[in-house]
Amino acid sequence: MIQRPKFALPKVTMTWWIELLTADTRVIQPTITLDFPRDLDDAPFLICAASGKADYLITGDRDFTEAQALLQTRIVSVRQFAETIAPQTLTRE
Repeated sequence: MIQRPKFALPKVTMTWWIELLTADTRVIQPTITLDFPRDLDDAPFLICAASGKADYLITGDRDFTEAQALLQTRIVSVRQFAETIAPQTLTRE
């Protein structure tokens, strides 16, 4: 997904993210319920982020911006995450 041309991420950024995700991925068992009537299909992602106490929920779905009030997790776009977490990987190839 992060390899999509619309994200325009340098290869070094994609490699760094894949390494990060591989190292820090874990299975989350939901511990809460959330009502997100705006888009019921998005609720499981919000529940997972909240249950896992995720720092970030990375998405391109603008419906999630309305959900920010429900979570402590910061909801960001791919570009925002890249600029916040690894800005140095955006400028080198």
